[in-house]
Amino acid sequence: MTQRRGGIKRSSQLTFRRRLFIARLLLRGPASTEDLIAAVQQELGAEGYPAAAVAALKHDLDALKSSYGCRIAYRRDSGGYVLEDLGSLALLKGSATAHEAIRALEARFPADSTDADAAHMHALLHHLRLLAAIEH
Repeated sequence: MTQRRGGIKRSSQLTFRRRLFIARLLLRGPASTEDLIAAVQQELGAEGYPAAAVAALKHDLDALKSSYGCRIAYRRDSGGYVLEDLGSLALLKGSATAHEAIRALEARFPADSTDADAAHMHALLHHLRLLAAIEH
């Protein structure tokens, strides 16, 4: 029996790519199990998930938590999985000045405001906090 060269490396690269894609999806907002699986299948085609896609997704989510320190929670009221913290996948390193600027903007655009612009600004600030690993 001849083993194909590069198979394990290709599989590891695919797994890594799939997990990063899931983190990117969750950065956009909450997502259900079905939505995540469908998006991965659309992005990666036949290489996305095996027949046991739900189990594979759960394994990917667990790996994002254990390997990268991501905080991912399942919340029914939000419609699925929610990314609370990117852990070591955070892309930016916010300075103290950036932290203060975000706090000032949050004070001007509170989360409980009924103004649509304030809601959009709050969503953007939440996104920036995730990317920069800035705690509330």
